[in-house]
Amino acid sequence: MTKKIKSALVSVYHKDNLEPIIKKLNELGVNLVSTGGTYDFIEKLGCPVSQVEDLTSYPSILGGRVKTLHPKVFGGILARRENESDLEQLKKYEIAEIDLVIVDLYPFEATVASGASEQDIIEKIDIGGISLIRAGAKNFKDVLIVSSMKQYGALLEILNSQNGETTLEQRKAFAGEAFQTSSHYDSAISTYFAPSNNKVAERISLNDGEVLRYGENPHQSATIYKYNNSNSDSTLANASVLQGKALSYNNMLDADAAWKAVSDAYHAVSGIQNKSAVAVIKHLNPCGLAVADNTQKALELAWAGDPISAFGGIIGFTSEVTGDIAQWFADKFVEIIIAPKFSTEAKEIFAKKKNLRLLETPVKPEITGEKLIRSVSGAILIQDEDEGMDAEYKPVTKKKFNDKQLDLAKFGTQACKHLKSNAIALVTQNSDGSYWLTGAGMGQPNRLDSLRWLTIPRFELKESVNIEEAVLISDAFFPFKDSIEVANEYGIKYIVEPGGSIRDEEVIGACDDFGIAMVFTGKRHFKH
Repeated sequence: MTKKIKSALVSVYHKDNLEPIIKKLNELGVNLVSTGGTYDFIEKLGCPVSQVEDLTSYPSILGGRVKTLHPKVFGGILARRENESDLEQLKKYEIAEIDLVIVDLYPFEATVASGASEQDIIEKIDIGGISLIRAGAKNFKDVLIVSSMKQYGALLEILNSQNGETTLEQRKAFAGEAFQTSSHYDSAISTYFAPSNNKVAERISLNDGEVLRYGENPHQSATIYKYNNSNSDSTLANASVLQGKALSYNNMLDADAAWKAVSDAYHAVSGIQNKSAVAVIKHLNPCGLAVADNTQKALELAWAGDPISAFGGIIGFTSEVTGDIAQWFADKFVEIIIAPKFSTEAKEIFAKKKNLRLLETPVKPEITGEKLIRSVSGAILIQDEDEGMDAEYKPVTKKKFNDKQLDLAKFGTQACKHLKSNAIALVTQNSDGSYWLTGAGMGQPNRLDSLRWLTIPRFELKESVNIEEAVLISDAFFPFKDSIEVANEYGIKYIVEPGGSIRDEEVIGACDDFGIAMVFTGKRHFKH
């Protein structure tokens, strides 16, 4: 069933791209009613327009807080055109029908993100606009509701192609989007008011999803949604994609892993001037991670961590990628490179690799306060991000760590944190002061296998690296002394673990027997 638009109420915050709509409505002979700044905008276009105050015979009051909240506005929107009683009341109270409502809400989320004062934020909670949206959407059988400037283009297309008429299907579709708009808006407000210690009160609203190339496998579809603090530049979701083919579900996960691992490694190291960190990620695991006093050195060390696994990997940088760095990748295949900046020369060199994705985003802050969200059948799980550098590094053995090993342990803890459990990492500091991941075992059902069959063999491929100077990190406690016995077989002298096992004394005793230094961090870093 088509409906002809004869009257329209327009009350919007953003006026961008509104002009052609107003001119088209005027051309179609639609009676326009508007408020405040929108009224001034329409009047300057030279189009006839009435003020809401003329409709209601009541002024805007309370500093503009109350403008459209009036029966003569909402009656004209909510009246059911097929209901004789509704039509009689419209006639009795001299209420004009409104067929089109165009609203663009106050920018609440943007105001919060800007760091504005609480008073400014409160004033950006739209009351009239959200009410108009819900009213227009509820009565979609008779009214077309445009609830966001993002819909201006679709509205203009309808006005141009259908001569001001709308179908029931179109009105219902716009109504659905309107309720999405109001739901998202209310979720943002609810989250703002939620006490910081009441995480359950947080609301998650997902809008404007972007379809990805495919899911975990090509036969699976996938979509990425931005949520909560994604207005911040310091999120992977807001990274600028400079080139390359479309991103897949796996690409986004690996890119996020690279960004987080390289940023944490950067924050963990304090003893290097002009430090630069590089991460090489494969299937969410760091197969290479390094921090050095220049980017080229860090890159070479990270790549050397596991050059076989680096093929087709995702590379994360904390420093600008220059032309020299770009040239280094000339004969290497990688899927994605992430960095705070790419030089003009680097972009020109990488342009020859048309499928290579380049993502530009700042280094991740040490603490973001973001949530990790995963699904299980019939539900979602939400937890805090495992972030921050705090740990005890409490000595528990006769042999002690020196300051050099303790600094290395802090880097190693961050490296191990980003490996899938059960995880073991071996890290080394070179004579020039650079740090790198020299052995990694991950994703095993027991940590003994991670140590013996993955970490140690990868370490032994390195030349001129002394295992007695390396530090071994475990993401969780050692439940038995068997891992200590294996570590001793290979000459490991420094071990970091969180502690907390009922057999801690047995494990510590084994370390003392073998002359191994051990510290407890008091903080587990499982990753599933």
